[in-house]
Amino acid sequence: MNNLQAQVFAESKKLIKSFNPIRFLFYFGITVSFTLVIFYFAELLDWFTLGIVIVLAVIYSLTRDLIISRFSSKLMDQFYTHLSAKDKDIDLYIPVLEKNFQGYFLKKTAIYFKGDDMFMEAFNQPRGKKDRQQSITIAYGKDFSVILGYLDKTKKTYLFQGTLMGTTYPFAVVANAEVITKINRRIKGEK
Repeated sequence: MNNLQAQVFAESKKLIKSFNPIRFLFYFGITVSFTLVIFYFAELLDWFTLGIVIVLAVIYSLTRDLIISRFSSKLMDQFYTHLSAKDKDIDLYIPVLEKNFQGYFLKKTAIYFKGDDMFMEAFNQPRGKKDRQQSITIAYGKDFSVILGYLDKTKKTYLFQGTLMGTTYPFAVVANAEVITKINRRIKGEK
């Protein structure tokens, strides 16, 4: 793994592992609200129960966040390993992220380069450990293209508007100058 590839992985993993207070408050609020409604109608709500519900909701929300970030990090490595075994000539593998109000999440696609050619790899997540990872490769062109790209206001990611198999496909990648230059050069048809 070259230096740029290691840097892209490190930056991507940092984004998906970062604690997002909005996501925490969102799941905490849903958990507390739902639980309190149930206890209220069951006539089991008192100050002690309220305290336990709040403590358990905090533990649940933090644990959920931790599990999702670890799973995404592990999945990113699995996708890279699969693609590296499938195609030995990869120059640069770029994990594709989704950005929403809850933070950054790993998408089941990746962009990669072989020389000056850009591809998107769409992964089918296996259902169990016995199932083999599968994916399809889509060359940049008719079935996969990028229309617009711009730096996110947080300056952590570069957001793209693209098309994938004829449908709109928004995605984000880490805001690494070399990566963005390489993608933009290919979008403009430069070599």
